[in-house]
Amino acid sequence: MSLSLLTFLCLGLCLPVWNALRVTQPYRVVGFRGEVELFCSYHHAGRHEPEELRVTLYRGVYREGKQEVCTSSFTHNQTSFQVEGVGEVRCRGQLGPGRVNLTISGLRGNDTDLYYCGVEVMYPPPYLRRFGNGSLLFIPEEPGCSLPEAQRTSDEGEPSVRLALAGLVAANILMVISVVTFLLYQVLQRTRRFGGMTSMISQNDGRFGYGNFQ
Repeated sequence: MSLSLLTFLCLGLCLPVWNALRVTQPYRVVGFRGEVELFCSYHHAGRHEPEELRVTLYRGVYREGKQEVCTSSFTHNQTSFQVEGVGEVRCRGQLGPGRVNLTISGLRGNDTDLYYCGVEVMYPPPYLRRFGNGSLLFIPEEPGCSLPEAQRTSDEGEPSVRLALAGLVAANILMVISVVTFLLYQVLQRTRRFGGMTSMISQNDGRFGYGNFQ
């Protein structure tokens, strides 16, 4: 009997509270120049409209291990916010009818991930907290991004290496040319020397040798 009573109370009280707040968001959003707009829609079925909301953007596939990117609260007097997020990420928010317009900037290509909208009803009671179904934020990598330090160092050192190799090759070529020139000079000198001696010996043998017998 007591179990039936608890079941009835749970169905009568718990389910209305559970269904009092529902959060939805788009399945996929594509960023542009490191910025993306994400609409976190919420539906509150309570008797009174929320007077104070807290909206938090989470990053991560698993909800239990998600990372908080940025968070802020909305009231009737303050319907917009701008806060610094994790790293270089910045968040701007604008409260609209039944939704919160989030603008996330400072994103890079490696920030592409699944992001969840978390909405909390702070006032009036009861306190409610719900998550959206998650949105895949695709951040295209912008061209002309700075190279990693190791790659920049490699690229900066490449011209000096090329110059050193070019100088070494030029020195080797000059050395070969010098050696070849020296060898050719030696050959020419020997040719001239021995060629003159042969001519003189032939003339002396023909003239003086024959005259000795007269």
